[in-house]
Amino acid sequence: MGTGTHTCIRFARTVISAVGVILAVMISGFVLESSSGWTSTEMALIRQVNKAHTPQLDSVALGINWLFEPAAAGLLVLLVTGVILLVTRRPRTAIHFFLIVIIPTLGAEAMKLLVHRPRPDIPSLTHILVLEPGGLSFPSGHTSFAACFVLGFVVLTAGRRYRPVLIGASTIVVLGTAASRVYLGVHYPSDVVASIVYSMAAVALTDAVWNLSLSHWIDRRSGVHAGPEYEGAADAR
Repeated sequence: MGTGTHTCIRFARTVISAVGVILAVMISGFVLESSSGWTSTEMALIRQVNKAHTPQLDSVALGINWLFEPAAAGLLVLLVTGVILLVTRRPRTAIHFFLIVIIPTLGAEAMKLLVHRPRPDIPSLTHILVLEPGGLSFPSGHTSFAACFVLGFVVLTAGRRYRPVLIGASTIVVLGTAASRVYLGVHYPSDVVASIVYSMAAVALTDAVWNLSLSHWIDRRSGVHAGPEYEGAADAR
C-alpha cells in the first residue's frame, strides 16, 4: 500500500471521527435546549458559583471576557498571524494558523445559531458583572475561540521539545476560560464542555483538510514534500 493510500486512509479516519464528534455535540445542544429540567439544574449550579465572587476572580474573569470577545479576538488572531509570518518567513505557516483558528470559531457561531439555546437567567444572579440579555448560549464562543487559538500553536509545534509544556499551558488557558464563563453566569457548564469537545474535533478536521489539499498543492508548486506536517494533524487530535 503506497504512501498516498495511507495518507488518504488517515485523512478519511480523521474526517469521519471529527464530523461524528461535531454532529454529536450539535445533537446534544438540541437535547439540552429542549430539556427544561437539565437547564434548571445547571442554573442552580450557576447561582451557587455566583455566590463565590471575589474582586480578584472578578478581574480575571472580566479580563478573559474582554480578551476573547469577537472584536479583540479578531485583532489577536491577525496580530499573532503577522508575528508568525515575520518570525518564520513562511506564508504557508501563517495561513495554516489563521485557518485553524478562524474556521472552527466561525463554525461554533454557526452551531450557536442552529441550536438557539438561550443564555442563563443572568438578571436573577446576585453578582452581575456581564449582562448579555437575549444572547445565545450553546456552545460558548469565548471558550471555543480560546481552544482553537491555543490548538493552533499545538498543531504548528509538532515535534518540538517544548510542545508538552505548551500543551500544559494551553490546557490551563482553555479550562480557565471555560470556568470564567460559568463564573460570570453567561454560559451553562454544558455549554463550555461542548465548546472544548467541538473545538478539538473542528481543529483536527480543518487541519486534515489543509494538509491533504492546500498544503499539498503548495508543496507541489515549491517542490517540497509535505508529508511530515500531516503528523501534526494526527497529534492535534
